[in-house]
Amino acid sequence: MWLSEHHFAADGTCPALLPVAAAIAASTSRIRIGTKVMLLPFHHPVRLAEDAAVVDILSNGRLDLGLAAGYRPAEFAGFGIPRSQRAARMDEGLSILKNALSGETFEHHGRFYDLGPLTIVPAPVQRPIPLWLGGRSAAAMRRAAENGCHLQLADFILEHAISDYGHYQQALRAIGTDPSQYSVAAVATAFLDEDRERAWNSAAEHLLYQQNLYQQWFTEGSDRPADRYQPMQKTSELKRGSYLIGDPDDVLQQLRDYHRQVPFTHISIWMLLPGMRLGPALRSLELFCRRVLPALG
Repeated sequence: MWLSEHHFAADGTCPALLPVAAAIAASTSRIRIGTKVMLLPFHHPVRLAEDAAVVDILSNGRLDLGLAAGYRPAEFAGFGIPRSQRAARMDEGLSILKNALSGETFEHHGRFYDLGPLTIVPAPVQRPIPLWLGGRSAAAMRRAAENGCHLQLADFILEHAISDYGHYQQALRAIGTDPSQYSVAAVATAFLDEDRERAWNSAAEHLLYQQNLYQQWFTEGSDRPADRYQPMQKTSELKRGSYLIGDPDDVLQQLRDYHRQVPFTHISIWMLLPGMRLGPALRSLELFCRRVLPALG
């Protein structure tokens, strides 16, 4: 179960992931619980380490901690943090977080934090808690590799995923690390129905809203004029190959084709689209679990 963080957003994204992760931990016994992603610059890394350690204890070692630098100007403004500091805060926060979750005493003297010596108590069950990094740039791929983190791909657009996966593999090899020791999570928006066209008709309006909203956020966070986004006006403008929408056979074939080019080890799937009622989303999830998941091996 992956949880996504955003702030000051009307699309229903959660602003507080670890309280929700703790609630899931208390209600389950087997599934892993992951963040995709915690926006590290908005969290004090010591406080985050303490909360993550407690959730890992409550879940008996089932937490995966995914992190990213964030990109939305509205979020940085809301927290009073200059967006120009995002990469520096990400790097320093990640260094502190890794030390804090080790269970060992450490100290840190940097640009944003002057800490310690201190020890996080209680320590997490997992040593270490698996760390995942997300992003959309070669620099983000290098950061993941150089910090020994698994990779969370940013979207299901094949050319983007191929590029990011390649940069990550390259960065791992450059530091003498075997890429097979690390996991890669693909991400996709999905909606399934026994009837292909009914699936599209059910999901299209919700998907159009989602894609326009996220593309608007991405371009607001870009400094390149070429990245300016023109919102799609009609559902017919949605590119069908960019989403897992259709009948179970369609979705399974898409996943197999994608995996041949980007050999992911995990996949996180957004099943409840903005504004969609819970019932259709649950039926879609059940169809995926019965008809697609077993065939993935």
